[in-house]
Amino acid sequence: MKAIFAFGLLVLIAFLGSQFLFKRKKLFLPLSYFFLSGLIYIFLGLSLGKNGLNVLSAGVLEGLNPLISLGLGWIGFIFGFQLEYRYLRRFPQKYVELSLLQSLFVICLVVAASGWLMRYIFPSEPSSLLYGMAVVLGLLLSLNSPSLLKFASSEIPQKGNYYHLARFLVSVSGFWGIGGLALVASFWHFPFLKSSIFSKGLVLLLCSTIFPVFVAYVFHFLTIKKTSEHDLLVYLLGLVFFASGTAAYFNLPPLYICMVLGITFSNLTRIQEKLYPLILSTEKPFYIIFLILIGALWEFNLDYKIALLVVILLILRIVGYSFPLRPLGKILRFSFPLPALFGLCFLSSGGIAVAFIVSLKLIYPFPLIDVFVSVALIATILSELLSPWALKNSIIKLDTEK
Repeated sequence: MKAIFAFGLLVLIAFLGSQFLFKRKKLFLPLSYFFLSGLIYIFLGLSLGKNGLNVLSAGVLEGLNPLISLGLGWIGFIFGFQLEYRYLRRFPQKYVELSLLQSLFVICLVVAASGWLMRYIFPSEPSSLLYGMAVVLGLLLSLNSPSLLKFASSEIPQKGNYYHLARFLVSVSGFWGIGGLALVASFWHFPFLKSSIFSKGLVLLLCSTIFPVFVAYVFHFLTIKKTSEHDLLVYLLGLVFFASGTAAYFNLPPLYICMVLGITFSNLTRIQEKLYPLILSTEKPFYIIFLILIGALWEFNLDYKIALLVVILLILRIVGYSFPLRPLGKILRFSFPLPALFGLCFLSSGGIAVAFIVSLKLIYPFPLIDVFVSVALIATILSELLSPWALKNSIIKLDTEK
């Protein structure tokens, strides 16, 4: 009964939150984007969890675990559904190349710096585990959220080259990070990989990719004729729930599997442009429930080690997105300069980063993961608080000066 009460409370909060807190406000007012982005619900979940009112106790959360998997899957599906080839090919090839090179630079920088630092912060932990955490931190920082630019679009007077390039980069950068998550989850999979690590990891990676592609083709074939958009949305929810549940059962990331599902189906269907607004209309209530559950799951902890790692991650994020832009722009021969100031617009990582963090917590339930979750969530929240200021001093300033 307590799980039913908790679920009803979540539905009520999701309804009220989607009606009021997501209403458009002045983006550059203090803390306004923190409410617009929805991350405030993480703290609401924290207050409802075992460290607060205990409405969402450990037993209740266990019963609501399918909602967490569905939330991860739905976020991955929505992200993948926007990666339609017919849309992406409108942009120059060098935009894709910049996205890949920028992500690789951030990942390598974070792995090198945080891997070295964690060896001194956690000297008793195995080096393989610490460098594994460094890799996932690098993948995390390679993710960007398009939400900030969507909210800011009405407040940017001149949408020039910098704005359109940033919209493209934040829309596709998650592909590289979530793809990296699939690699980590496949080749670092416990307890399956005690021997024959490469061959078993390759099998897991292939299964994680082939399964959603096959399911998307079957689903498209069964719904291609005389299926309305609204009916198709209901079927898609069931499809994502099935794919998410399958991924969770085999301890694989629903975020990646459903991203591949979304990419495949968006490139098969001819009504992608009609379906996408309907899919987005379901995002807010699901997202609110998801964030509340994440807050309840969060084993909140803050000590000097976590604070130090958070500060380092924020610095690395700014450096990683600012330092390589000028040389990469010259290498790829962009028609307009890419100054370091442009890199400030990539501080926001939003819901896609939260989903990435939770995916790791569900896949790897060892003690150090709770430290990773605290570091990652605190760094993500602080990045969101800084991102409107950074955007104001990057794209808006650059396009205005131009």
